[in-house]
Amino acid sequence: MRLRLPEAMVGRILLVLVGAILLELLGNLALQRWQERELLSDREIGQIASRLTDAESTALAHHPRNRGERLRELAAGDLSLNWVPSTVITDVSASYTQLQHLRSRLVRSAPGLTSRELRLTLMPSAERGERDLVGALRIADGSFVTFRLSPYLGAPPDPRMVILFHLLLVAAVLGIALVMIRALVRPLSDLAAAADRTSGDRPSPVIVDGPAEVRRVATAFSAMQDRLFRAMSDQTEALVAVSHDLRTPIQRLRLRASLLRDSEAREAMSADLTEMESFIEATLSYFRSGEEEVPRLIDAAALLATVADTAADLGDDVVYRGPDALLATARPLTIKRILANLIDNARRHADRVELTLRKDGPHHFTIDVDDDGPGIPLDRRDEALLPFRRLDEARARDAGGAGIGLAAAHKAAAAMGGTLTLRDSPLGGLGVSLTLPRDEARMPA
Repeated sequence: MRLRLPEAMVGRILLVLVGAILLELLGNLALQRWQERELLSDREIGQIASRLTDAESTALAHHPRNRGERLRELAAGDLSLNWVPSTVITDVSASYTQLQHLRSRLVRSAPGLTSRELRLTLMPSAERGERDLVGALRIADGSFVTFRLSPYLGAPPDPRMVILFHLLLVAAVLGIALVMIRALVRPLSDLAAAADRTSGDRPSPVIVDGPAEVRRVATAFSAMQDRLFRAMSDQTEALVAVSHDLRTPIQRLRLRASLLRDSEAREAMSADLTEMESFIEATLSYFRSGEEEVPRLIDAAALLATVADTAADLGDDVVYRGPDALLATARPLTIKRILANLIDNARRHADRVELTLRKDGPHHFTIDVDDDGPGIPLDRRDEALLPFRRLDEARARDAGGAGIGLAAAHKAAAAMGGTLTLRDSPLGGLGVSLTLPRDEARMPA
């Protein structure tokens, strides 16, 4: 039959506490028994009982003057015997479980001792530091056969050793309890990890496990995640569809604007239509994260040099600095799209743009895009990475743009397993660092 754990979190915590207490109790009992361990076997107990019976018979068979000598002759090994007419030995067996157990074993080995007064006590051993058994057996004439067995019980352990063993026991109990608690909270850790793995366009599978409360939370989280991603997917598809559908009327408006005789109105309408097209293209770029592209082997240095030369041919002051070659397994079209957004964002507010490529450890490479524009204040850089945010205070108000270029680049970088950070540029403006894995195909999902 399989043992089932309590369903509720409280029940499992109570189980851990009860288990820890029981382990501590059992450990203490074992430690106590080890401290009070007996040193006699059943065979030795039987021999002692037999010698006591023989000692009584010998004492009664001889004159009191000779009894002590005769009993000492019966002694053997660690057992010493003597006869005295009276004794100060008192019985303390009621206070010691070991002595009560010993009495029962002696009577069981020699039933003739049942009717005799048997006094048992403990005394420290003279040499060994252990404890001797001292006893007195009242014989038929009222005198006593005394005996001493050295040793009977092991010496009490050093207090420092006892403290050490108790500390080790507490450490063992705590260790086992921590393992049990870790197993108890592991489903919560898995749920938190699943939440952290959830990205803006990819849900993370949730394992429903653990106590009843955690399972309910995991189930609710998984259902909420599915609802959110379905809603996001529907909204994204709708926005992309609208963006595509707007291109046709924009082209018709552009054609009609070209037929206007008023050149000033024609140019104003053409500028407005161009801005609308730019906004639509930026929106589509934001939702194209690059996941549809398969990573392949590219020369990142050649790619950056080509991007810089193309921008320079269009009249922009863009230069490339870096190695002549740097191989990486990445998505070239997505990287070009990111660089296009970053360069377009930079040239709107700056005169000079520098592209720098460098290795960033054995597994990553970094592309730095620096400009000499006004930059973005430190306290607003996180806001600049949000979509549809135009920081007019930091950038020129008449620079145009949809406020989505940095957000699209940031999202695409995350989709490739990289990061995009904003910083101060050595040229005095804004610096953007794009760090990507050199082998995206081998990066963990």
